[in-house]
Amino acid sequence: MSLTVSIVLSFILTFINQFNHSLETAFLQNDPEQVAQLFPASSPVLITLPEPFQISDFFSREQAKLIMKRLFRQTSTLEFFIDQESQPVIDSRGAIIQARWSMVDRTDRRKYLFRFYMYVTPEEKNFQGKPLRLKIRELRAEKR
Repeated sequence: MSLTVSIVLSFILTFINQFNHSLETAFLQNDPEQVAQLFPASSPVLITLPEPFQISDFFSREQAKLIMKRLFRQTSTLEFFIDQESQPVIDSRGAIIQARWSMVDRTDRRKYLFRFYMYVTPEEKNFQGKPLRLKIRELRAEKR
């Protein structure tokens, strides 16, 4: 039984590592298109961001892409990385991944630091031949 659990966990962690790399690249490049690809196409995503953004609602992938476009136009990412000290919290449907995002406002040069929490799940429709992909179902941030 423990061998099966180990195999399943290593399989899940492989997908999480691939997802983490895509997410870090998207934020470091301030690329709303790449971030939008990590949102589900067929279901809404909950985005909750504190000031200066003040956003908290469910959004479609297209709406979320517009929000990310506005965020990246307003700010410039200084750093974005997955918190390696906090292991992903995995349950039967998905995982919670933590990250740190710091940015500077392009207009007033104020710096912000956020702690990100993302709930990710496997893609709902995974056609044969396509690799399994994780999608962000919920993105929450708090100011640090």
